Amino acid sequence: MDLSYQIPRSAMIWILLAVAVVLLPQSVRMPAWISIVAAVCIVWRILIFTGKLNYPSRWMRVLVVLFTLVVSISQMRSMGIGLDSAAALLALGFVFKLIEMKQKRDIYIVISLCFVMIMVAFLYSQSILATAYSLLAVVVILGAMIALNRSINVSDNWGTSIFAGKILLQAMPLAIVLFYVFPRIAPLWAVPIQSGSASTGVSDEMSPGDISSLARSGDLAFRVKFETVDAPAHESLYWRGLVLTDFDGETWRRESRRSAFSIAPARADQQLQWDGRTSKAGSPVDYNIILEPTQRPWVYGLHLAEAIDGDLFQSRNFELFNNGLVTQRLSYDLRSYLQNDTDLVLTDRVRRQTLELPNNGNGQSREFARQLRSSVSSDRDYVMAVLNHFSQNEYFYTLNPALLGGNRIDDFLFDTREGFCEHYSSTFSYLMRAAGIPSRVVIGYQGAELNPFENYMMVYQYNAHAWNEVWLEGEGWVRFDPTAAVSPDRVRLGVEAALMDDPAFRLESLFSSSGLGGINWINALRLRIDALEYQWNTQVVNYDEDVQFELFEKIFGEVTEQKILFLLFGLATAVVLGVAFSVIRFEPRSKRGPVVSLYNKMSKDLEKIGLGRIRGEGPITYRDRVIVARPDLRGSMTQVTRLYVEISYQHRQVQEPDILSQAKRIKAQGRKLRKALVK
Repeated sequence: MDLSYQIPRSAMIWILLAVAVVLLPQSVRMPAWISIVAAVCIVWRILIFTGKLNYPSRWMRVLVVLFTLVVSISQMRSMGIGLDSAAALLALGFVFKLIEMKQKRDIYIVISLCFVMIMVAFLYSQSILATAYSLLAVVVILGAMIALNRSINVSDNWGTSIFAGKILLQAMPLAIVLFYVFPRIAPLWAVPIQSGSASTGVSDEMSPGDISSLARSGDLAFRVKFETVDAPAHESLYWRGLVLTDFDGETWRRESRRSAFSIAPARADQQLQWDGRTSKAGSPVDYNIILEPTQRPWVYGLHLAEAIDGDLFQSRNFELFNNGLVTQRLSYDLRSYLQNDTDLVLTDRVRRQTLELPNNGNGQSREFARQLRSSVSSDRDYVMAVLNHFSQNEYFYTLNPALLGGNRIDDFLFDTREGFCEHYSSTFSYLMRAAGIPSRVVIGYQGAELNPFENYMMVYQYNAHAWNEVWLEGEGWVRFDPTAAVSPDRVRLGVEAALMDDPAFRLESLFSSSGLGGINWINALRLRIDALEYQWNTQVVNYDEDVQFELFEKIFGEVTEQKILFLLFGLATAVVLGVAFSVIRFEPRSKRGPVVSLYNKMSKDLEKIGLGRIRGEGPITYRDRVIVARPDLRGSMTQVTRLYVEISYQHRQVQEPDILSQAKRIKAQGRKLRKALVK
């Protein structure tokens, strides 16, 4: 007969709570139907425990296996082979295992999978909030293990949670020592993670509506810490990302040979001769950027940026790239020269590329450019004439522009006259090329919000922006922002000031400084929380092998293998001895309730007359010894011992009211005993 293990009621509660806690973070990322399956499995497990439903039969388990195979294939087709699909399948197998727990080892497998699910959550986020939640989940899982191994008569859930918390606290010192001293390796969470466009930032192409969709998001893009005392003015904070040169009448893209980006051709740009292409003036600006995961290889910086640590490389258009996709928070140091000239001499290939336009369409815009160019004497005058056209006519900066037809440039320039930055930069570059002036579109971010608590800046997705670079004789590539001609507040004060009356922007950026963040105490709380997150990122998440080596150099001077091993062994030994001393040195307090406390008090009263309880002496033997020495105490000793044995040694569940009632009776007998002792 196949007998199943009877899970104690309190242990079942802890196990189901642990399963729910570890699945909750995954439910946000998993398909909704997997969360529904998980809920059904939890309810099924409860019905099995109450005897209202049986374990799944053999054919049911076969169907579950086939179902999982079908889901595996569909998930890989829809999500691709990556972390999202693997996490979804793991969660599915995890909840299926929950309903077939029969033996104690099955329960331990489920508890072990709970720890695995916590590690999966770390693959997605290592924020301080996610870490705190994971520690809470570990306490719950430890509570399930404790409840599973406690007596069936014990249902002290509060005591179980306290015990689990103590175990976690005892492990923390050793974990901290290992974190700082153990040799750092590449983190496990450096794996590709599929993400939506709202969190990946700007892409390598731009169509009308692309950047305005990002502007509705209040997600953080990156944080910036300037090494110098004075940071650049807000209107100078152009965080350069990608340069778009190819235009097909609707979409701007990077060079055609890299429309599907690969690292190899971009790295090949490093072999170019940079001599003579740039000239720098003024003092450089040094700063650190902590970039949120984008699943893209490019990074952002002020123009003209150079990587200080050497881990980044530049393309021929002075774009910055990481050596691989940014799948986790990336910290990098840059040095920028805000006063610079680039490409004073333009090659024929680049000139042709930055003058190319589609052969057909937008005839009105071409004629407008021809007439305006003929009315001025120089290319710079033409640039200023186009900017004046935007600023002196009724053009509107909005997140909700009207739809454009086939001739998008004509429709925007002469009909709708409303749009976001991508509309203005696209039209501006088209008008430049139509007049024979090389131009290109640059996409990235503009502006930032200062956090005064840690003196760093925060750049959000709604700071996404597009502007232009125009090549002028004797000046090289010069930045122009046509959006600033229409909405000067966008560049001078920020997108929040420019769109403060736009309902779409206020709804999406509810907790920014234009939403509820406009309330002083809420805004201060928001900034303090982000400052705490910034410290967590710099001190913990970004603690890599380079930072560890610098720390060791400060402690030891010259770092050797022997010194590292000595430090690791010494600190680990100190922590283990400290934990062992706290566990072994002090006797644990009694957790048996008021009955045991009163009985021990009675023993101490008897100890005053030389009849204290001997270590290891049983209650019956103790009673008999006291009665022999003091026959007048027979009644009280007999009653107290009987109640104590009933509570402490009989294998039955005693309800709380019965315990309190018997405690009162023991207390009364104790008073009689003390009166007899006084006599």
